[in-house]
Amino acid sequence: MLRTLYQKLLRIHLSESQALTLEILVLMLQSYRQVRLSTLANFFPQPIQYKSRIRNIQRLLELPQLSAKLLWFPIIKAALKSEFREKKLNRAQRRHPSKLRFKTKNYVAIALDRTQWRDRNLLMATIIWGNHALPIYWELLSKLGSSSFREQKRVLGPVLALLKPYPVVVIGDREFHSAKLADWLRTKGVDVVFRQKKSAFVATSCQPGKSLKTQGFKSGESHFFLNVTFQKSEPIQGFNLGVYWKKSHRGKKVKEPWYLLTTISNPKLVKQLYQARWGIEMMFRDCKSGGYNMESTRVDATRFLALVLLITFAYWLATNSGHEFESNHLLAYLGRNEKTPNNYPHHSIFWLGLSGYAWSQSLVLWRKEMLALMALKPHKALNFRRGLNALSLVQQVV
Repeated sequence: MLRTLYQKLLRIHLSESQALTLEILVLMLQSYRQVRLSTLANFFPQPIQYKSRIRNIQRLLELPQLSAKLLWFPIIKAALKSEFREKKLNRAQRRHPSKLRFKTKNYVAIALDRTQWRDRNLLMATIIWGNHALPIYWELLSKLGSSSFREQKRVLGPVLALLKPYPVVVIGDREFHSAKLADWLRTKGVDVVFRQKKSAFVATSCQPGKSLKTQGFKSGESHFFLNVTFQKSEPIQGFNLGVYWKKSHRGKKVKEPWYLLTTISNPKLVKQLYQARWGIEMMFRDCKSGGYNMESTRVDATRFLALVLLITFAYWLATNSGHEFESNHLLAYLGRNEKTPNNYPHHSIFWLGLSGYAWSQSLVLWRKEMLALMALKPHKALNFRRGLNALSLVQQVV
């Protein structure tokens, strides 16, 4: 359903030629995992000169229609509507439940973070999706370094408007520790979980106002304080403070605890929500050298933002495919299906999605050679039949 909506949106806002070019570029990202214009132009399937292929891609990336609000917001909106529907599920829906997993403990969890590629400083709001995150809205900052309160509000504003019907929690690391930002979100009816710096000034009912690092917390302890006051100048009251410090394990000592400012009164839930923030770190890794090599591109700001949108489409399709491959028990054909010594899977859902696309494309590209090699191994006929059945399932997904 969502892929159909994606294709309809492209046809509404783009010409047939522009929509088809965009779809080809998204599929090329899955195959070649590279966003450099020179690489995309080198493989772009059109019988024209190399310079013309580059210019064709550049013109597409300069289109004003390539915006998150226009092409991406409707997809997120439809996905959330499907995820939060209250009506009873039919048999097909029960057998194939939603793989989007947008809900984190009945919240729509929004992780706010910033990443830097060379001179590109990108502030991004993402929605937590299982163990991953999906970009929702982003802004290219005109400076290097941390974002300001004004820039954070500018990115969060459209996201909160889109998610207004749903229970939302915004999660941020120490860059977004500002009690002022938390207070602004609280006035919007949004819950927050923000990690604080150890130098933050806090006054609790048990402790007078002083910095967190001087309040005597020890390794292995967990504390939760209600109705805490933050900031020495212009104090802000009515928040809660969670302190979580992991104890040493196998000689590895955690240097400092998580100091979490929150509007939520459930200590266990606060910790689980902040742990879910790791999804945005995985997403940034996948967009960089772990997946699409975003840091290798040298385009201008307009084209860069358009490439972020293309990567968002590609990342959504790859991760969604990975969930479907996992549910259809196809892992043995796409990667290592045994667990690591720490009981973690060897491959992420995103990696499985890319692997499934690459494997299916290679078997189609070299079909003649594949059939010739199969004919030379008649004793493997049963295994080949099973593999071809798995290939048909993979092709249905990709």
